[in-house]
Amino acid sequence: MDAMIDLFTSFSGLLSLGIIAFICLMGGYITRMALRKMNEELSHQPRKTAH
Repeated sequence: MDAMIDLFTSFSGLLSLGIIAFICLMGGYITRMALRKMNEELSHQPRKTAH
């Protein structure tokens, strides 16, 4: 429990929380951007028709 108190009250703990939040947000942004680019690339490819 002392670790949780230190995490939310000390400067280094708050800095750690900020970095963790930043990494999570950045991961979400990169995932969303990659999915958008993949869908964009698929929409520009010519479709193959079955014979």
